Amino acid sequence: MELKQLKSFIVAAETLSFSKTAEILNFAQSSISDQIRSLEEEFGCKLFERLGRNICLTEQGNKLLPYAEKILSLHDEAKDSIISGKIPMGSLTIATAETLCVFRLPDLFKEYCSLYPDVNVRLKIGNCEDFPDMIRKNKIDIGFVLDNERVYPDIISRTLFHEPLIVVASNTEPLTQKDVVEMPEFEGKNLVLTQRGCSYRASFEEFLSSVDVAPSSIFELESIEAIKQYAASGFGIAFLPRIAVEKEIENGQLVEIKYNGPKFYTSAQVIYHKDKWISPALQAILDMVEERLK
Repeated sequence: MELKQLKSFIVAAETLSFSKTAEILNFAQSSISDQIRSLEEEFGCKLFERLGRNICLTEQGNKLLPYAEKILSLHDEAKDSIISGKIPMGSLTIATAETLCVFRLPDLFKEYCSLYPDVNVRLKIGNCEDFPDMIRKNKIDIGFVLDNERVYPDIISRTLFHEPLIVVASNTEPLTQKDVVEMPEFEGKNLVLTQRGCSYRASFEEFLSSVDVAPSSIFELESIEAIKQYAASGFGIAFLPRIAVEKEIENGQLVEIKYNGPKFYTSAQVIYHKDKWISPALQAILDMVEERLK
């Protein structure tokens, strides 16, 4: 069993396509097929079902996958440990919420990359709901999330600060002309919200439901920038972190709607696996986070 075979197996399990796996890993498709076949011969079982041009993991393939990921993870950790010693170098894969990436973390990342040029930083923007599983599968080393404060049995979570959330809309929205809006006045309004799985969206929807307020429609967008543009165009009312809309409020594109109800906050947190080897590169960014963001 070779590391390249396990790498091909993991990528094929993610893409469910030998041709895509070959393209990603820069191998001939026949080479990918040969590597998978060698693994199947070694384990004495089929790892993939081949259904025409499609493939899917067998039960045995699903059992092998977490072990393969762990083996490659340990290999990378050993390599980084031997090469780097106490000097930050190697690779660091970071996942972050869009709002944090755009408005809170640029200076920190810039300083980190300036101080540690030998670290290859890979940055992924995604849905915070996915980050714990990505950490468990070692697809990322560390995550920066905006979420309700959570306790995990296998993941370390450190709260950095609390981010206030506000309701905003275009100045053409009648509710923006009022000093204070009562919750029933949101009845029948269009909402422009983040995708499902976002904790603060869920909190806002649950609150509206608890006071028997039903929006006319909910328009769901993945991008914070897109949400702001749609709200500014008069399409609907948005619920976003204050930091994300401060510029638009200042220049008059958006107006905060003051309402008679609870104030909402979301927590910025840094998360990583409790069993993760803390490489010098990872320790360096954890130290910077503690110094700059807490």
